[in-house]
Amino acid sequence: MEKYEQLEQLKKIIHATHDSGDSEQQWFMSHAHSQDTRQFIQNHRHLTHSELQILSHLSDYDNATPFKILQTDSTLSQGMLSRYINRLSRQLLIEKYHPAHNKKEIFLKPTSLGYEIGTLHTELHQKIKEKETRILADYSNADINNMVEIVTALLNAHKDF
Repeated sequence: MEKYEQLEQLKKIIHATHDSGDSEQQWFMSHAHSQDTRQFIQNHRHLTHSELQILSHLSDYDNATPFKILQTDSTLSQGMLSRYINRLSRQLLIEKYHPAHNKKEIFLKPTSLGYEIGTLHTELHQKIKEKETRILADYSNADINNMVEIVTALLNAHKDF
């Protein structure tokens, strides 16, 4: 098969995966432990990946997390992080509160629903990484470097119009 035909075949495969629906949401639905979580996922399809990362991060801690710690660990700006925190709080996925000894500091803790969604998100990323590791095991570093170089060049070609 000619190179251009192979590229078109790859494009079709990529488009088909995007058109097949939200596979991550389907995974969340099939792996959620509680009916409340399945109901939330079904009704709130617009959790961003950043919001899911925040829930995963907060779910990693047994105790409440100071906002400053989350801010230090996050790549998000303070303003964007605050917006996501407020949105998650309104959706009852996290609790925000001030400790009695310091009214300026804000602590964050996932609700039971937020905790389950956060742990599901972490589990999903672990499953994806395991699959990718198995797939990549069949290829050499040179193969992977070559593929990255080709895909990067193709993506950059779409930027330069």
